[in-house]
Amino acid sequence: MNGVRDNPALAAAKQAQAKIEICLEESRSFRLEAGAGAGKTYSLVTALKRMLAERGTELMQSGRKIACITYTEIARDEIAREVERHPSILVETIHAFSWAFLRQYQKALRELVAASESRKGKLEAAGGVGSKLVEYELGFFGVDDKRITLAHDDIPLYMSQLLAKPKFQLLFQQQFPIVFIDEYQDTDRDFMTAITDHYFTPKKGPLIGLFGDHWQTIYNSEYELAAYPIEAIDKGSNFRSAPAIVDVLNRLRPELPQAVADPEAAGEARFFHTNLFTGARTNTPHSKADLFPELARTVRESLMQRLQGEGWDLGKTKVLMLTHNVLAAEQGYPSIAKVFSGRNDAFARKEDPSIKFFAEILEPMAEAYQASNYGELFRLYGAHPAIHTQADKQSWRNDMDVLMKLRNEGTIGEVLDHLQATKRPALPDRVLRREEEFRHLDGEPVPVEATGLQRHRELRDVTYTEVAALVRFIDKQTPFATQHSVKGAEFENVLVVLGGGWNHYNWPLLLELIETKALNAANTKGFYRARNLFYVSISRPMRRLAVLATQTLSATALTTATKLFGEANVEALVMPE
Repeated sequence: MNGVRDNPALAAAKQAQAKIEICLEESRSFRLEAGAGAGKTYSLVTALKRMLAERGTELMQSGRKIACITYTEIARDEIAREVERHPSILVETIHAFSWAFLRQYQKALRELVAASESRKGKLEAAGGVGSKLVEYELGFFGVDDKRITLAHDDIPLYMSQLLAKPKFQLLFQQQFPIVFIDEYQDTDRDFMTAITDHYFTPKKGPLIGLFGDHWQTIYNSEYELAAYPIEAIDKGSNFRSAPAIVDVLNRLRPELPQAVADPEAAGEARFFHTNLFTGARTNTPHSKADLFPELARTVRESLMQRLQGEGWDLGKTKVLMLTHNVLAAEQGYPSIAKVFSGRNDAFARKEDPSIKFFAEILEPMAEAYQASNYGELFRLYGAHPAIHTQADKQSWRNDMDVLMKLRNEGTIGEVLDHLQATKRPALPDRVLRREEEFRHLDGEPVPVEATGLQRHRELRDVTYTEVAALVRFIDKQTPFATQHSVKGAEFENVLVVLGGGWNHYNWPLLLELIETKALNAANTKGFYRARNLFYVSISRPMRRLAVLATQTLSATALTTATKLFGEANVEALVMPE
């Protein structure tokens, strides 16, 4: 790495880290605001390692831990690896962390459940709360004569309600004297409000460090910078992108200017639009003045060929599309996208247990079987099965052949039914529980609050070939992605396609509002939602960025593009008629 004088990003990062160090020394809570490419996770892990070095032995001896709360399981695993899964650090998602704390206090949990007005009918029908065991397994509320199971949304809510009580504030602090929260801007609002009200505002409680970036809020509906009464630290570094790209980011976000790692690095940032097209355009509630899909695809593919001729390596290029509803139609899994509509592509992040099983076990096993790679097949299966006779071997082959046929011709439900009968491979416990819940319905409607079970029921009816297409997408075997799915990722080159198709994002209006700043009650939330997703998208590339707008842009919108990218880098594409 170059010296500090040659690496402005490193100099800026050291300044931010020094401020974190002071907060740690003085046990003062803080918020680190780290823009895209700034190295937020590095700052978090460095702080964790410092606390371990200073207090690790003491914490182990006293049975206390440093809590590190993450937003996703992927982030949890990454951070846990970085700190070598040290026993003095509990790294968990907000739900797993909160449940680990809540489950200790069954009496208090029963009181919270009993106070729920919306659950009174179900509780009374099951004989009341009584001394029933409160559990959290399936993600939706249920009650029988022995136990109460909590819904997914109950967990952070009950956590915040317990933290409103002085007794549990003290218990929390005793167990977790240090708490780091990753992606604080996406963390549950009830939980963050409780932390603010009971620890930040009265300036007591554990040392709490928030790490994140409110401009990368794309999973909830609050987009502005929360006014936490704690030390605010900005990390003005960008270790990812070439200066040409960082210049665009800094013009879009002047209040957090970023310094680049190599001021001389080659790169480009360009903006293309389709205003020269004079033919018919879309005019639906969700898509205004856009190119029709076939023409939009032609224009995109033509632009990619041109960029390739200008030096882009398309093998190292990611195309970011607006939503899975647009992308899924091209990639071959539209019904799966519809089942998970509104879930911010949780299926592409493999958060659904069935999708995770298909992607990580079943499809790789099918690929190994088709390639006659039996060593890999049985590694994925989990053990070498007892095959002693020709009949054993034929039984395996018959079951796998039926599976191959169902993958091509059957539904997801038929594949699941086959696997439950053969156990080749066995379904994971989480999927088996969903299947058991589904059978117990016996044709009755799914309870309204059981959203996970509802998705599973709908998923069973989808043709399995969509799974294979989705897995190719998940495994990065296609050059496409959605903006939502690449948060935190980086690529050498990125083409961002801004078009219609979803009422949550109006790209022409976003560009206009960046220039006019004419925000009002009707457009403010939509502005921030679109701005943040745009920022996440254009901050992914390391060397080359191109933005393609397929909707007609007003003169005001083009003014914004020109100010962000520079006049020489904004181009009207010559369009086919």
